[in-house]
Amino acid sequence: MKFNKTKTYYLAGATGTEILRRGFPTKLPLWSAQVLFDKPELLTDIYLDYIRAGADIITTNTFRTQRRTLAKAGVGYETERINRLAVDLAVKAREQSDVSRPVYIAGCMTTLEDCYRPDLIPSDTELNTEHTEQVKILWDTPIDFFLLETFNSIKEARIAAQAVAQTGKPFAVSFTANEAGDILNGDTWEEAVTVLAPFSPIALMVNCVPPDIASKAIQKIRKVTSIPFGAYANGIGKAGSDNGWIFTKEYADIDTYCRSCSDWIHEGATLIGGCCGTTHTYTEAYSCLKR
Repeated sequence: MKFNKTKTYYLAGATGTEILRRGFPTKLPLWSAQVLFDKPELLTDIYLDYIRAGADIITTNTFRTQRRTLAKAGVGYETERINRLAVDLAVKAREQSDVSRPVYIAGCMTTLEDCYRPDLIPSDTELNTEHTEQVKILWDTPIDFFLLETFNSIKEARIAAQAVAQTGKPFAVSFTANEAGDILNGDTWEEAVTVLAPFSPIALMVNCVPPDIASKAIQKIRKVTSIPFGAYANGIGKAGSDNGWIFTKEYADIDTYCRSCSDWIHEGATLIGGCCGTTHTYTEAYSCLKR
């Protein structure tokens, strides 16, 4: 698939924090992956709410289903089954939804270690081996494209992108950012565009940051890329606690969030969504925004 640059696409909001908000404990290291073992039907309910709220794109719950993460919890042997189950649940929700518009499924992949810790990036050999394993599991499932999200460095994103590109499946890339709006480890968006260009990503985004930082990043991204771009930032709360997230009211409520979304659209963004701390009510609000 390719994104039409004249159309705005709306991504679903958070998965991990929404699982937590609905009463299921998301303890580290598995974070959102724990629900796949204990209460998978909850994911279908969450996806259905997002689709009915206006999401054009839902993302598989494969954010923390790499063998490395599962092995930390003693269940590395479940890697293939859990990844495929995560896709099946997204497909089930799409089939059960009562909407007439197309709904796309993004196959999520992320950093092997903590997204906020670029100092923990493994060796190139480990990156290639482990990202390739997840790619091989996901590529022949019904996902419409890969979403390499919350990457904190060009180094790891490049290796993951190379693994995905070898399948011929389309993919988008999203980085998390620092206070200046650059990629978290200090890499620039211009560098990212140059390094990733040979692999032909279909979109470039920023995610998992407060809306004001996403706005800084969007202003930089728009100047250096010709492919569709966008943002999905955080809503209510902040990272922390044993569950991985603390719900507070010091960050972006729905009105504040939608004002930022309007700004991103004004800057030319055509992919708009929500990350940690956003819910289907956020999706319902920002999916009403027009170019």
